[in-house]
Amino acid sequence: HVHPPLTRGAMAASTSRAFAAPTRIAPARTSTSRPRRRPASVSASASAISTAWTALERSVAGTDKGLTCTDAQRAEIEDAILRLEALNPTAVPSDSLALEGAWEVTYSNAPPPSNGSLGPFKGTAYQEINLADGTYANRLTVPPNDWLGATLRADWERVDDTLWLVTFRDVTVSVLGFDLFTKAFTDTTRVWEHSFVSETHRVVRAARTMEGLRREGARGRAAVAGDDDDCVFTMRRVGA
Repeated sequence: HVHPPLTRGAMAASTSRAFAAPTRIAPARTSTSRPRRRPASVSASASAISTAWTALERSVAGTDKGLTCTDAQRAEIEDAILRLEALNPTAVPSDSLALEGAWEVTYSNAPPPSNGSLGPFKGTAYQEINLADGTYANRLTVPPNDWLGATLRADWERVDDTLWLVTFRDVTVSVLGFDLFTKAFTDTTRVWEHSFVSETHRVVRAARTMEGLRREGARGRAAVAGDDDDCVFTMRRVGA
Protein backbone atom coordinates (compact mmCIF):
# COMPACT_ATOMS: atom_id res chain seq x y z
CA HIS A 1 0.00 0.00 0.00
CA VAL A 2 1.52 3.39 -1.04
CA HIS A 3 0.85 6.48 1.01
CA PRO A 4 1.24 10.08 -0.25
CA PRO A 5 4.48 11.79 0.79
CA LEU A 6 4.53 12.95 4.40
CA THR A 7 7.08 15.42 5.69
CA ARG A 8 7.79 16.60 9.21
CA GLY A 9 7.65 20.26 8.17
CA ALA A 10 4.34 19.97 6.36
CA MET A 11 2.66 18.09 9.19
CA ALA A 12 3.99 20.50 11.82
CA ALA A 13 2.74 23.50 9.85
CA SER A 14 -0.68 21.91 9.38
CA THR A 15 -0.98 21.11 13.06
CA SER A 16 0.10 24.61 14.09
CA ARG A 17 -2.58 26.19 11.91
CA ALA A 18 -5.24 23.83 13.20
CA PHE A 19 -4.52 24.64 16.85
CA ALA A 20 -3.94 28.40 16.65
CA ALA A 21 -4.35 29.80 20.17
CA PRO A 22 -7.54 31.72 20.98
CA THR A 23 -8.00 34.28 23.71
CA ARG A 24 -8.30 32.55 27.07
CA ILE A 25 -11.69 33.02 28.72
CA ALA A 26 -12.57 33.50 32.36
CA PRO A 27 -15.51 31.33 33.42
CA ALA A 28 -16.87 33.98 35.78
CA ARG A 29 -17.31 36.44 32.91
CA THR A 30 -19.35 34.20 30.66
CA SER A 31 -22.32 35.76 28.93
CA THR A 32 -25.13 34.19 27.00
CA SER A 33 -27.38 35.24 24.15
CA ARG A 34 -30.03 32.64 24.98
CA PRO A 35 -31.16 30.60 27.99
CA ARG A 36 -28.77 27.86 29.07
CA ARG A 37 -29.72 24.39 27.93
CA ARG A 38 -30.94 22.16 30.76
CA PRO A 39 -31.90 18.49 30.73
CA ALA A 40 -35.38 18.55 29.23
CA SER A 41 -36.36 15.09 30.32
CA VAL A 42 -34.36 13.42 33.04
CA SER A 43 -36.98 10.66 32.95
CA ALA A 44 -36.74 10.17 29.18
CA SER A 45 -37.31 6.52 28.36
CA ALA A 46 -34.52 4.32 27.11
CA SER A 47 -36.62 3.47 24.07
CA ALA A 48 -37.11 7.17 23.18
CA ILE A 49 -33.37 7.79 23.46
CA SER A 50 -32.59 4.69 21.38
CA THR A 51 -35.04 5.82 18.71
CA ALA A 52 -33.51 9.31 18.61
CA TRP A 53 -29.95 7.91 18.38
CA THR A 54 -30.98 5.53 15.59
CA ALA A 55 -32.50 8.46 13.68
CA LEU A 56 -29.24 10.38 14.12
CA GLU A 57 -27.23 7.42 12.84
CA ARG A 58 -29.47 7.24 9.77
CA SER A 59 -28.94 10.91 9.00
CA VAL A 60 -25.14 10.55 9.39
CA ALA A 61 -24.96 7.40 7.21
CA GLY A 62 -23.07 7.97 3.98
CA THR A 63 -21.34 11.16 5.15
CA ASP A 64 -18.08 9.57 6.34
CA LYS A 65 -18.85 10.79 9.88
CA GLY A 66 -19.35 14.30 8.55
CA LEU A 67 -16.27 14.53 6.33
CA THR A 68 -18.36 14.47 3.14
CA CYS A 69 -21.59 16.33 3.89
CA THR A 70 -23.88 18.50 1.81
CA ASP A 71 -25.49 21.55 3.40
CA ALA A 72 -28.83 19.74 3.38
CA GLN A 73 -27.32 16.72 5.15
CA ARG A 74 -25.70 18.88 7.83
CA ALA A 75 -29.00 20.62 8.49
CA GLU A 76 -30.77 17.25 8.80
CA ILE A 77 -28.06 15.95 11.14
CA GLU A 78 -28.28 19.08 13.30
CA ASP A 79 -32.03 18.59 13.64
CA ALA A 80 -31.48 14.98 14.70
CA ILE A 81 -28.89 16.06 17.27
CA LEU A 82 -31.27 18.65 18.73
CA ARG A 83 -33.95 15.98 19.13
CA LEU A 84 -31.47 13.75 20.96
CA GLU A 85 -30.30 16.62 23.21
CA ALA A 86 -33.92 17.24 24.20
CA LEU A 87 -33.91 13.75 25.76
CA ASN A 88 -30.72 14.23 27.80
CA PRO A 89 -31.21 11.87 30.78
CA THR A 90 -28.42 13.31 32.94
CA ALA A 91 -29.23 16.15 35.33
CA VAL A 92 -25.62 17.31 35.86
CA PRO A 93 -23.69 16.18 32.77
CA SER A 94 -20.38 17.83 33.65
CA ASP A 95 -20.13 15.72 36.83
CA SER A 96 -21.41 12.45 35.40
CA LEU A 97 -19.35 9.34 36.05
CA ALA A 98 -20.59 8.12 32.67
CA LEU A 99 -18.05 10.43 31.00
CA GLU A 100 -15.19 8.18 32.12
CA GLY A 101 -13.55 5.97 29.48
CA ALA A 102 -13.06 5.72 25.73
CA TRP A 103 -15.43 7.16 23.12
CA GLU A 104 -15.50 7.03 19.33
CA VAL A 105 -16.54 10.15 17.41
CA THR A 106 -19.43 9.25 15.11
CA TYR A 107 -20.02 12.70 13.61
CA SER A 108 -18.56 16.20 13.72
CA ASN A 109 -18.75 19.45 11.79
CA ALA A 110 -15.36 20.52 13.17
CA PRO A 111 -12.38 21.40 10.96
CA PRO A 112 -9.32 19.07 10.73
CA PRO A 113 -7.86 17.39 12.68
CA SER A 114 -10.78 17.33 15.14
CA ASN A 115 -13.11 15.95 12.47
CA GLY A 116 -11.13 12.74 11.97
CA SER A 117 -8.80 13.82 9.18
CA LEU A 118 -5.11 14.69 9.21
CA GLY A 119 -3.97 16.45 6.06
CA PRO A 120 -5.26 14.33 3.15
CA PHE A 121 -5.72 11.27 5.35
CA LYS A 122 -9.00 10.10 6.89
CA GLY A 123 -9.14 8.12 10.11
CA THR A 124 -11.13 7.41 13.24
CA ALA A 125 -11.20 9.86 16.14
CA TYR A 126 -11.43 8.73 19.77
CA GLN A 127 -11.63 10.52 23.07
CA GLU A 128 -10.41 9.03 26.35
CA ILE A 129 -11.48 10.80 29.56
CA ASN A 130 -9.86 10.30 32.96
CA LEU A 131 -12.11 11.84 35.60
CA ALA A 132 -9.77 11.18 38.52
CA ASP A 133 -6.87 13.04 36.90
CA GLY A 134 -8.95 15.76 35.22
CA THR A 135 -7.41 14.92 31.85
CA TYR A 136 -8.42 13.61 28.45
CA ALA A 137 -6.75 12.57 25.22
CA ASN A 138 -8.07 12.88 21.68
CA ARG A 139 -6.61 10.18 19.46
CA LEU A 140 -6.78 9.94 15.67
CA THR A 141 -5.78 6.70 13.95
CA VAL A 142 -5.48 6.24 10.20
CA PRO A 143 -5.86 2.86 8.48
CA PRO A 144 -4.50 0.49 7.51
CA ASN A 145 -2.96 -0.71 10.76
CA ASP A 146 -3.02 2.77 12.35
CA TRP A 147 0.08 3.70 10.36
CA LEU A 148 -0.51 7.41 11.01
CA GLY A 149 -1.78 8.86 14.26
CA ALA A 150 -2.15 12.00 16.32
CA THR A 151 -2.75 12.42 20.06
CA LEU A 152 -3.87 15.64 21.71
CA ARG A 153 -3.52 15.72 25.50
CA ALA A 154 -5.46 18.21 27.60
CA ASP A 155 -6.71 19.10 31.07
CA TRP A 156 -10.25 20.08 31.97
CA GLU A 157 -11.94 21.94 34.80
CA ARG A 158 -15.60 22.12 35.68
CA VAL A 159 -17.31 25.47 35.10
CA ASP A 160 -20.91 24.57 35.93
CA ASP A 161 -23.44 21.76 35.56
CA THR A 162 -22.90 21.41 31.80
CA LEU A 163 -19.65 23.23 30.98
CA TRP A 164 -15.96 22.34 31.05
CA LEU A 165 -13.06 24.66 30.30
CA VAL A 166 -10.36 22.55 28.64
CA THR A 167 -6.71 23.51 28.28
CA PHE A 168 -4.51 21.88 25.64
CA ARG A 169 -1.18 20.45 26.78
CA ASP A 170 0.41 19.13 23.58
CA VAL A 171 -0.21 17.21 20.37
CA THR A 172 1.99 14.43 19.00
CA VAL A 173 1.93 13.07 15.45
CA SER A 174 3.25 9.54 14.93
CA VAL A 175 4.08 7.45 11.87
CA LEU A 176 4.36 3.66 12.01
CA GLY A 177 4.37 3.82 15.79
CA PHE A 178 7.21 6.35 16.03
CA ASP A 179 6.65 9.93 17.20
CA LEU A 180 7.30 12.36 14.34
CA PHE A 181 6.98 15.56 16.38
CA THR A 182 5.28 17.03 19.45
CA LYS A 183 3.87 20.55 19.66
CA ALA A 184 3.29 22.09 23.10
CA PHE A 185 0.57 24.68 23.70
CA THR A 186 0.47 27.82 25.82
CA ASP A 187 -2.87 29.13 27.13
CA THR A 188 -4.87 27.38 24.41
CA THR A 189 -8.37 26.69 25.67
CA ARG A 190 -11.78 25.53 24.51
CA VAL A 191 -15.23 25.65 26.11
CA TRP A 192 -17.20 22.39 26.11
CA GLU A 193 -20.89 21.96 26.73
CA HIS A 194 -22.00 18.42 27.58
CA SER A 195 -25.46 18.65 26.01
CA PHE A 196 -26.25 14.92 26.13
CA VAL A 197 -24.68 12.24 28.32
CA SER A 198 -25.77 8.65 28.79
CA GLU A 199 -23.91 5.45 29.60
CA THR A 200 -23.37 4.73 25.90
CA HIS A 201 -23.69 8.02 23.96
CA ARG A 202 -22.62 11.65 24.19
CA VAL A 203 -23.06 14.98 22.45
CA VAL A 204 -20.51 17.74 23.04
CA ARG A 205 -20.69 21.30 21.71
CA ALA A 206 -17.37 23.16 21.73
CA ALA A 207 -15.94 26.53 20.77
CA ARG A 208 -12.90 28.68 21.36
CA THR A 209 -14.86 31.07 23.58
CA MET A 210 -18.15 31.20 25.43
CA GLU A 211 -19.35 33.85 22.99
CA GLY A 212 -18.70 31.53 20.08
CA LEU A 213 -20.51 28.68 21.81
CA ARG A 214 -23.58 30.80 22.50
CA ARG A 215 -23.66 32.46 19.07
CA GLU A 216 -24.29 29.04 17.46
CA GLY A 217 -22.95 30.32 14.16
CA ALA A 218 -21.96 26.91 12.79
CA ARG A 219 -25.22 25.10 13.49
CA GLY A 220 -26.03 23.00 10.44
CA ARG A 221 -22.85 23.84 8.54
CA ALA A 222 -19.14 23.04 8.62
CA ALA A 223 -17.17 25.04 11.18
CA VAL A 224 -14.29 27.09 9.79
CA ALA A 225 -10.73 26.63 11.09
CA GLY A 226 -9.54 29.75 12.89
CA ASP A 227 -13.03 31.19 13.37
CA ASP A 228 -14.83 31.27 16.70
CA ASP A 229 -17.34 28.70 15.46
CA ASP A 230 -19.25 26.25 17.61
CA CYS A 231 -18.51 22.63 16.73
CA VAL A 232 -20.56 19.58 17.58
CA PHE A 233 -19.35 16.04 18.26
CA THR A 234 -21.49 12.95 18.65
CA MET A 235 -19.81 9.97 20.30
CA ARG A 236 -20.47 6.33 21.11
CA ARG A 237 -18.77 4.50 23.93
CA VAL A 238 -16.12 2.13 22.59
CA GLY A 239 -17.51 -1.39 22.82
CA ALA A 240 -21.13 -0.25 23.28
